[in-house]
Amino acid sequence: MRNFGHGRITKLFHIAWILISDPIAVKGSASKDRSGARLGRHWSKALLTVVFAAVGSISLLTLGGLAATPAAAASGAPAVSQCNPPDFPTSAGFQITCTVSVENYTSASGATSSTVTTSACLGAAGVVFPACPLNLGPVTSTTSSTQLVTSVNQCNGIVNGGGSNVYCNVAVTNNVPAGTAESGITVDQCIGSVTGAGGTVACAPGGSTTNATVTQCNGSVNGGGTYAGEPTAACTVTGAATADPVTVNQCNGTANGGGSAVTCKATETNVFAASSTTPTSASTGAGGAGGTSGGSALGGGSGGAVGAGGSTGVAGASGTVSGVIPTGAPQTGFGGASQSTDPTLVYVGGVALATAGLTGLTMALTIRRRRRLFVGALQNHDS
Repeated sequence: MRNFGHGRITKLFHIAWILISDPIAVKGSASKDRSGARLGRHWSKALLTVVFAAVGSISLLTLGGLAATPAAAASGAPAVSQCNPPDFPTSAGFQITCTVSVENYTSASGATSSTVTTSACLGAAGVVFPACPLNLGPVTSTTSSTQLVTSVNQCNGIVNGGGSNVYCNVAVTNNVPAGTAESGITVDQCIGSVTGAGGTVACAPGGSTTNATVTQCNGSVNGGGTYAGEPTAACTVTGAATADPVTVNQCNGTANGGGSAVTCKATETNVFAASSTTPTSASTGAGGAGGTSGGSALGGGSGGAVGAGGSTGVAGASGTVSGVIPTGAPQTGFGGASQSTDPTLVYVGGVALATAGLTGLTMALTIRRRRRLFVGALQNHDS
């Protein structure tokens, strides 16, 4: 798509002005000249309106497309990342609260999907969540994918100037079929941290494992002291085994200035789907006939007749309703594209409006030319 800059928009206005400024020469009496001039001015104003509308549509839609581009959020599956430089500061005096929630799903047939919800909050030290004036947050997002999340990386190498307080949390839930094998969660945390005087450590469990499942709070808060009486490093890992291992890397090389604190948590949980069982009938005898299937309408089918010694048949399924459910992003109507921030849709709309404006310009010029011929014919007839 060609970019319409200010220079090109100015040229379009200049061409429009030349087109509407060309006077129509009309021979005849002074009264006819005055009448023709007035009529010419009316047509000039109408033509100017059409041209300005077309050019204005192009400029506004172009600017709107740029403004509608969403800001970058946390990355999604398979590798989630947020609250790291350069998006978050490395200097002093900040309050940071960042969370990641992961839902991994694996079906019995092996199909996979995931949903990731993130939140990022940045404020001055002492301005606690949910007040996040420095990033106009909390900035939240929810993304879905057909891939499983395999890693989370957040809150590393930030706010090392001192006087900062960092809270970062990762929660992973693996939804898997019953009987799925698990592997143990290994830990590498609080290694080479809190080496300054007056610091306190509350890390559990302890661990120093290479390529661990959870690596957090290493090489952090070494400036001495703490923040507002909190533990200098309070880092915990919950969960002993995982069915879909997700590596967590957070709060490493962070808040190394004096008077800072880091509180980071990682939790991994498994949810096993119960095996399906075939329900048994509560009554004996032949079962009732099945109900009729629902058609394309909203109503469902009717239930079947009562069988001999059995129960009433199951009612038919509801008809398809997809024809009346709006689709699009977001769903504000049939298609819902009117509120989409997709730049492609914005540019397509700009082209459509510009085409309509230029069509109007062509029609106006054609009518103007015909009016000129008509006025000339009347003058020849009068003479």
